[in-house]
Amino acid sequence: MIRHTRRMDPAASTTAPTSAPVPAPSINPGKALVLAIVLGIAGATAGQFFLIITDAVRHAYFTSLPASLGFETPPWWYVILGLLVSAGVIVLARRLPGATGGSPLTGFHFNDPLRVVPGVLLAAFATLILGASLGPEAPTIVIGTTVGALLLRKGSPTLISLGMFLAGMAAIGSIFGNPFVAAFMVLEFIVIGMAPKELAMPAFVALGAGYLVQVGWAALPGLGIHPLSVPGLPEYSQLHAGDLIAGFVLAIIVAVACLLTRGLGQKCAEAAQARPALTVTCAALAISVVAVVAANVFGINYDELLYSGQSGIPIVVGETSLGVIVVILIARLLIYGMSLGSGFRGGPIFPACFAGVAFGVGLHLLIPSVSVSPMAAVGIAAASAVMTGLPFTSGLLGMLLIGGAGVAIAPFAIVGAVVGAIVRQSATRATTRKSGASAVAS
Repeated sequence: MIRHTRRMDPAASTTAPTSAPVPAPSINPGKALVLAIVLGIAGATAGQFFLIITDAVRHAYFTSLPASLGFETPPWWYVILGLLVSAGVIVLARRLPGATGGSPLTGFHFNDPLRVVPGVLLAAFATLILGASLGPEAPTIVIGTTVGALLLRKGSPTLISLGMFLAGMAAIGSIFGNPFVAAFMVLEFIVIGMAPKELAMPAFVALGAGYLVQVGWAALPGLGIHPLSVPGLPEYSQLHAGDLIAGFVLAIIVAVACLLTRGLGQKCAEAAQARPALTVTCAALAISVVAVVAANVFGINYDELLYSGQSGIPIVVGETSLGVIVVILIARLLIYGMSLGSGFRGGPIFPACFAGVAFGVGLHLLIPSVSVSPMAAVGIAAASAVMTGLPFTSGLLGMLLIGGAGVAIAPFAIVGAVVGAIVRQSATRATTRKSGASAVAS
């Protein structure tokens, strides 16, 4: 049985991509599958409405409201004010039971008790709407797990944990627009021991049932599919050896850069442990200054600097200046790192995907003979593997996001995911050895 306890120090997080192991279900397999259908539909519906609401409010805040005030783009003071308001909301949310839940650095959380949900969602809304660089996947999981916990609140603790996991997975499945990405995620959780193998089939059924919410069924219309692709990339149907070598080198560069970004997040998390209000306020100010300077001095679109990066990917694909790409990457990774650890709440996947695409575009601009499409796949997979600790899911993300460019993309996604996973594991082992040596010395 999972016991809900206070979170560990975010700076001391392990490589586990979930916050605690999910217990094996102790119910009849047939009943579990029926339950999976109900929870899948409920979790995906809640997840979809959360995404619709946050997207609408974000657009109203960052696009419609400035336009109504006569600005073509948000003015510098508007960006700074929004992020400082976000920090203030998070400071207030920390006063609620359970504060604001676990950091994005500590993985995905499928076991947050109901009492912490208001603080988590309040901090997530402030993060996703007002500009910090995190994605919607983590709070969407919390929406799903909340639905599961409420529907099964009269059941045993093990049954409640099962319901939270199934509804949470269905909710995150609604983000990817494809049930197989989340299914891969479940299989990786099982492989690393964070979920029992008995959950594989119920989770698969829950994802399938949740997908009906997106596509519709018979006369019932769906709520819509989030397209899982990067537009504007050239076709790549024939693999070239030079591209494969370039992809391997790029994977190392992306993995190291993302590891440094994660390290920045961990430093911020250490500061937040001692002074949470000061840390998130300083981070909000620093993020806004970096974004304002990059936008006003170098003419970079705010979508390429703030938020999850989903809306910025088509813009960065169209960039033609290597210097601009370098500025985007430096600014974005600084903003991403500070967002990860300073107290903002969201997920790490989509900002990592944006960074991966930007690295791919940058290498293509540096060496025009190297195709941008496979480099983007390498970048996405390597960045996601470092940030999530899930190499198989990351490889699938790289392939699906760039797969429209051609069948030869898959090997590049695998290279990126494997290199990213090796770099992260090597860094984790080095940190563990250093911590052990320090403990012995003390």
